[in-house]
Amino acid sequence: MKPLHLVALFLSAVLSVAPLRASTRATDYPGSVCILLGVDKVQEDLHLNPKQKARLATLREDLKEKARALTEKATKDSIPKIESEKELFSLIDTNNDQSLAVLSAPQLVRFNQLQNQALGYSMLVSPKIQSALQLTAKQSASIEGIRLKGLEFVAETNKTFLNGTISHQKRMELLRNYRLEQAEAMMRVLTSEQRKKFAELSGAPLKS
Repeated sequence: MKPLHLVALFLSAVLSVAPLRASTRATDYPGSVCILLGVDKVQEDLHLNPKQKARLATLREDLKEKARALTEKATKDSIPKIESEKELFSLIDTNNDQSLAVLSAPQLVRFNQLQNQALGYSMLVSPKIQSALQLTAKQSASIEGIRLKGLEFVAETNKTFLNGTISHQKRMELLRNYRLEQAEAMMRVLTSEQRKKFAELSGAPLKS
């Protein structure tokens, strides 16, 4: 499996103990930016310098530590799931902003292309992508319906993992397979011209 395919589940991997309800969100950056930027081939493609790599490594560790702390707090204090998820997503969004700030303008443009490659048609949850593809209201509603259905699947899968019923490996397998099915369903919402446009937004393939 190629690096970017592995990174398609980067959010679930780094926050494996967190009660996440979704591996994709209705945002322009659905996962963890600093983790995608930690992939060797991505760093090479973007020509990150030592200072940038060091800063991103620090941000990755900070995200892991704070995510674990939030999860432990939520469990200990019996914080409602929806509240703990809001805190977790806020943490991720802040960390993403900090990670994106490390990049130069040209690097940011290329990173967006690589993210599209990593997440594929799952990126249709992105408001920016929907605008670029000029999705109709009906198409956007269909994408949102697929996304919301996915929330429940991921929530149940994570719950089963946390209960000790399935292994981490099995959990990742289930999430990976579902993400692929979800992306396929989203792709079918698009016209052929929109698919062509999305391919253009993904840029040149990452060199293997």
